[in-house]
Amino acid sequence: MNVQRNVKPRDLGDWPACLPLAVLFWSWAALIAFGPVLLLTLFSAAWAQPMTEWSAWARVTMFQVGGVAAVLTPLYFAPGIRRLARAARWALLGLPAAAVALAVLVCLHHTLP
Repeated sequence: MNVQRNVKPRDLGDWPACLPLAVLFWSWAALIAFGPVLLLTLFSAAWAQPMTEWSAWARVTMFQVGGVAAVLTPLYFAPGIRRLARAARWALLGLPAAAVALAVLVCLHHTLP
């Protein structure tokens, strides 16, 4: 007799620490990627200065977002990561996102005026 079980295995990746870690890592990546552009915009508006360096920082931000997408897309669809719980997957992928954004910022910083 062939009996099918409808019991899902216990998901060990959904620990309570995964969600705060995911928020921390992705916030760090967003701050590294969008922080300089937002700060430059804020300071330009505060002191009524023309936004001359905005385009260079926007180019760096585009490269950061593109680099993160290029690195994390294959990782996200890897079979080992797809089996993880959603919160664990985002926590695991948040740290490389921040590292790639920081690496692109360091590499392209010398091209800024």
